[in-house]
Amino acid sequence: MRSNPHTLEDVKPHKGILHILDILKPIFSREHADKQWLTGIIIIGILFLIPTYVSYFNGQLIFPSDGGAWAIASNLINGKGYSACATDYFPFCNSTNQATAMREPIPVLLMALAMLIYPSKVSGMILQSLFYLATIPVIYAILKKNNSSIPTALLAAFLWAVSIPVTSQVDNGSGDLAAAFFFSLGLFFFLKGFRESKTKDWIISGVLMGLAALSRTVFLGVSIGLGLAFLIKKLVERPRNSRKQLIPALFFLITVAIVFSPWVIRNTLVFGKPIIGSSLTGYNIFRMNFIITDDTFSPHYVGAKEAYPALMNLIKNSNLTGLENEAQMQSVYMKAGLQIIEQYPVRYLVLSLYRFMPLWFDLSVNEAYDSRYYLADYIAIVQQIFLLLGVLFGVSRGFGKNWPFILSLVLGCGAYMAIDSQMRYLVDLMPAVVILSALGVSNAVSFFNDPKPQVK
Repeated sequence: MRSNPHTLEDVKPHKGILHILDILKPIFSREHADKQWLTGIIIIGILFLIPTYVSYFNGQLIFPSDGGAWAIASNLINGKGYSACATDYFPFCNSTNQATAMREPIPVLLMALAMLIYPSKVSGMILQSLFYLATIPVIYAILKKNNSSIPTALLAAFLWAVSIPVTSQVDNGSGDLAAAFFFSLGLFFFLKGFRESKTKDWIISGVLMGLAALSRTVFLGVSIGLGLAFLIKKLVERPRNSRKQLIPALFFLITVAIVFSPWVIRNTLVFGKPIIGSSLTGYNIFRMNFIITDDTFSPHYVGAKEAYPALMNLIKNSNLTGLENEAQMQSVYMKAGLQIIEQYPVRYLVLSLYRFMPLWFDLSVNEAYDSRYYLADYIAIVQQIFLLLGVLFGVSRGFGKNWPFILSLVLGCGAYMAIDSQMRYLVDLMPAVVILSALGVSNAVSFFNDPKPQVK
């Protein structure tokens, strides 16, 4: 038997293979390591989405058919207009009285567009998934461009990707993931404008923050706060150039107002009076605060079932005719809720402070809806504790250049705590949460690694 004269060393790779290896070599170099890690985090994010889609195709997900964004989008593409009928909230709705402002328009319009392309509720889930995945590189870019270390930027992106409160919103069409995406992208250009002082960046940031506000109204207040804080900061630093410092802030705030204004105009034309944001605001102010009138008051999250008798009693003892639209019902709820707050200001303050717990940990929310706690709920609570500790450590180490994240979080949390809060609302603000938490972890590592001065 003849032996093969060619040894292993004699085998030469084909020139085409060498060319391909030359092309791929930079991708696996240390210079591109951060991109590999970021790609890996996005893949992890995709893996975290799989259980939601499995549940959907197994028929285990129940989509709201009354006042949810899915329902409004479906009505829109079926020629029924921007409408919904949620009798728990709006008991007078009927076939001719379903015009709604319950949900902000951007998530609804985008879901309607997705349904036109693929007429199934899964199209809305795909849209939500894209918002979730697209936010990962935006969070990374915010920190990288803001002179943070690459590990810190990657950590923030990872914390977003594996957050159970975040991924649990993929099958919820309330607009939280859309708001978080536009908010994070708006922050990216806000910080870019702050660094480079370019008018273009302020306008882009204003557009994106306006879209965030049209996804979740809380960002209208956040945007105003950011614009005013920027103006005050610049005036304090350079009082002699006050006119020059005023221009970027005005560009930003005016752009936000222009982007948001069509929604207010539409509501005014439809209902005969302006509704800024959602018509659920008045309802939530009454529903979440009527419990403070009880002599045995104890702070807790108020579910729709618990609130229903109080709502029906309010309607029964009012002068309503049954022909009212959403805006008129909103005014009734708002007036009654504000009267309760005015009558019991101390109890309202206690309840508002308590709402920090449902906002961050869903405390008493499951009980309000007669739901049991699953393993994912406990893991989410552990994640939230870690994030909160990271945020606290990050904030305690200095305000500095991180003030936009801190201010956004404070304003957003404050708005929700004043009215209604549960953990899914924090998803809107989660980009700021994971950024501050990653910075806190980075600061903690640096703090414990710094050599301590020896006492002689």
